[in-house]
Amino acid sequence: MNVLLKVFLTFLKISSLTLGGGYAMIPVMQWEAKKMGWSNEDEFYKDLSIAQTIPGPIAFNTAIMVGKRVAGIPGALLAGIAVVLPPFFAIVAVASVIKPLSNNIYVRGFLKGCYAAVIGLVFNVFYGLIKKQKWTIFKIVIVAAGVILLILNNDFLIPVFAGVLFFLYFKGVE
Repeated sequence: MNVLLKVFLTFLKISSLTLGGGYAMIPVMQWEAKKMGWSNEDEFYKDLSIAQTIPGPIAFNTAIMVGKRVAGIPGALLAGIAVVLPPFFAIVAVASVIKPLSNNIYVRGFLKGCYAAVIGLVFNVFYGLIKKQKWTIFKIVIVAAGVILLILNNDFLIPVFAGVLFFLYFKGVE
């Protein structure tokens, strides 16, 4: 099978069958990429780290990064399109169906179950990223300061903090 077609069908399958949004797709993408021989764990986490820095949905960005690794720019484009198609059609279909069923106890139970599963999947990705990190005092201080700024929800200090971090990073402080 053509590599581009395989990239498209793999990401279409991932996006079609994964409930819970972008972060729920990440472990499935990692598993599929490893199974297909497209990337090992370190390469996937590198792609994921880059995808997190790019504005936009995490699943879309990660698919693009993995697609590019596998088949260049055409692979990136097809992976991105494949990840976006199922949610687009699902939103249209579900919006028309779920509204009348929103008071059904089984539908509400199903959605609560999906929510719980997504929390577990997101924690798994978070744990994998934390485990792979080479921690230094500098990184611990950065994470702690970032958490404090997010809790304070200060729209001015967060970009200033990010600017200082970029400056320190490019100066070689670590």
